[in-house]
Amino acid sequence: MVPNEGIPVPLIIGDGKKLQCTPDGLKLLRSIRHPVAVVAVCGRARTGKSYILNQLLGRSSGFVVSSSYKPQTRGIWLWSSPVELRDSVSNEPFYLVLLDTEGIDAYNQTTQDGVQLFCLAVLLSSLFVFNQMGPIDEAALDRLSLVTEITKRVRARATGGDDDLRGLSEFSPTFMWLLRDFYFSLERDDGVQVSARDYLETALMPSGGSGPAVEAKNAIRASIKALFPDRDCFTLVRPVADEAQLRLLDTLEQGELRPEFTKGVSELTSRVLAKALPKRMGTQLVSGPILAGLAEAYVRAINEGAVPTISTAWQGVAEAECRAAAYAAEDAYRATFNEGVPPDEVSLLTEHQRALRAAGDVFKRGAVGDKQLRTTFKEQWRKTCEGSFAMFRDARLARAAADVDAQLLVVMKAMQNAGRTGDVATIAAQSRRAISAYDSATCGPTKWVKLVEVLQDQWPGLAEGLVQRKADECQVEVERLSKEVLQMKEMLQAAAKQMQEQEAAAGASRSLPAGYEVPKQAGCLGGCFAGAK
Repeated sequence: MVPNEGIPVPLIIGDGKKLQCTPDGLKLLRSIRHPVAVVAVCGRARTGKSYILNQLLGRSSGFVVSSSYKPQTRGIWLWSSPVELRDSVSNEPFYLVLLDTEGIDAYNQTTQDGVQLFCLAVLLSSLFVFNQMGPIDEAALDRLSLVTEITKRVRARATGGDDDLRGLSEFSPTFMWLLRDFYFSLERDDGVQVSARDYLETALMPSGGSGPAVEAKNAIRASIKALFPDRDCFTLVRPVADEAQLRLLDTLEQGELRPEFTKGVSELTSRVLAKALPKRMGTQLVSGPILAGLAEAYVRAINEGAVPTISTAWQGVAEAECRAAAYAAEDAYRATFNEGVPPDEVSLLTEHQRALRAAGDVFKRGAVGDKQLRTTFKEQWRKTCEGSFAMFRDARLARAAADVDAQLLVVMKAMQNAGRTGDVATIAAQSRRAISAYDSATCGPTKWVKLVEVLQDQWPGLAEGLVQRKADECQVEVERLSKEVLQMKEMLQAAAKQMQEQEAAAGASRSLPAGYEVPKQAGCLGGCFAGAK
């Protein structure tokens, strides 16, 4: 395994009075948007819990390994760089979160602190590894009496009841009892080899006898079996014989460790990674943000002196996550919706539906909890988006209608100007240009309807005006021609009169005496008579 780079980060710390989730730890969890498998290692102080976690990281150091009686881990810590894994069936990614817990019965730890941290480790993990030295004996069962405390201090549901232990098992992690420095031979009295799991199941069988001590031990066994229906056991031999080397275990090279130990650690790592499945709350996969919310809810309940209730904590976290998913969906809708879409009902509705689908995808990825809860928040964000769309649609259509009205005035003015002076061809050309400009400058459902109304209103007036103007022009021309005809008639009448007068004069001259000379007159008739003489 390639060593994982990172550092241990505190997640939950305490001051002896109250527990507290650290901002850095919560921020780290909330940055993991995928499902998480949470492996918590718990046990007595100075028994090598941190060493096992470092092996899972492919490191010899990382989580601090103690070489003295003083515990190195206080509270619950997690590794800053989660390990990416893949689901064996779907190949979907999930992340391995490792939790290192403060040792049980540390010299400076109160009983209450130990119980609270043990409870939190169980509640937060999907694989709970209980690390201890030696075999499962009466003393080991005493140390796991904390399990019975869990059944007293944690509830599955707010109603509690006799079936609450069974309810707790629905949310409990897979349990692995890791036996360190194990020197027993795993075989029955008849010499048949048995597995470590078989050894665990045998150790959890009720012991015979009676009395308070026997009943207390059997109660612990029953609690372990009831709380952890999915359980396993693994054994590791002592890593080295030398005590001085044992205190410096994290600094030793592989060649300095017993081969049986090295092989066992490799098998343990494979076993843990195989069992480290994404944590679930019912059917819901738990992501980093959800785990952070659960940690806050459990710590808050403990600090308030209340009994942490898994269903209540989960409901609160689910509501918070659904609310955040709803806000994210609204943001996604606004980011997706193209406000430049043409302002007609079909285009606007199509764009609205597209943005809703994008928002729905975002909500689906973030929403958790039961169907009713998700439906409630889905209706809320959709109602918000529908309201935003209605306001935008109305404003967009109103603005488009105003633009249409303004441009129609331009069209009307252009047609009227053309109609005052132009002929049919001029009016048609000016109208085409005005309509083309109107088409480029306007949009919306009323665009063409109103244009048709304007054209239907304007064309008759333009035609009437054009006909009237042509009629007026024709009238002027008629009057002009009439005047010309009248003038010509008057001229013709004058000429005819003159001719009559001249003819009359000519007839009179033919009857004059000889030698009488007719006086010369100007004009054609006078010239003619003069020539005749």
